[in-house]
Formats: sequence, structure tokens, C-alpha cells
Amino acid sequence: MPGLISCIVATAAIIVAVHSWQTTRHTASYADLDTLYLELLKVGLTYPRFTDPTLTKDYKNRFKGDELLSYKIYAFMSWNVCETIYDRCEKDKHLWCTWEPVIVAENNLHRRWFDDPEKFHKFKKQFRQYIHANRTKEY
Repeated sequence: MPGLISCIVATAAIIVAVHSWQTTRHTASYADLDTLYLELLKVGLTYPRFTDPTLTKDYKNRFKGDELLSYKIYAFMSWNVCETIYDRCEKDKHLWCTWEPVIVAENNLHRRWFDDPEKFHKFKKQFRQYIHANRTKEY
């Protein structure tokens, strides 16, 4: 009988430890993504033209010189945040529900930049496939 009680207590301890680890990992991932996206939004406040879809949808003609170079860097930052969200949330449906709308918003804003074939090498194949499969998703 004491052996059975020990097994039950050990099993319960393992279940509690796994649940605690998953909760901690989820909370840390959310906080990391929140901080990362906040930094991107701060840059957008500094350069509001980079968040104007009427400009970003025709970025090669609407931005010139250094502003074009800065926009390209900003768009790359945005897509890097989206790929990080994709990577972190791929197996966490609760996090995915929270962060997928950010990918959709950034996709609607910077899709022209992403679709430029010279950018394909900058993102892993699985992420590119996800973006292309969800081309028209909007919220």
C-alpha cells in the first residue's frame, strides 16, 4: 500500500510540474512577443509613413532615397516579428489566437515588400508557405 501511495504522489507531482512548466513557458513567450511588437510599434510612431497602407502598397514609388532604404529595413523588421510569432505560436493555439491578428495586420501593411522575389531567402520555407496560403485572410 505505501508503494501505491508513493506512485500516486509521484505521478501527481509530475503532472503539476509539467503544468507549471507549460504555464511559465506560455507566459514568457507572450511577454517576449509583447515586448518585441511594442518595439516595432515604437519605430512606427517615429516613422508613421511606414504604417500607411496607401504608401506601403506602392513603396517602390512612394518612398525615395534614404526613406526607401529605411522603409525596407522597417518592413524587414516587421516580417521578422511575424516570423517570430509564427515560430513561437505554432504549437500553442492559445498564443496563436492572440498573435495571429498581428501577422494579418502586418501582412496587409507590408505584403508588397514580402512578395518581392529578392526577399524569399530571408525567411524559412514553412513561414513563406503559411503566408502565401493565407494571402487574403483579414480580421
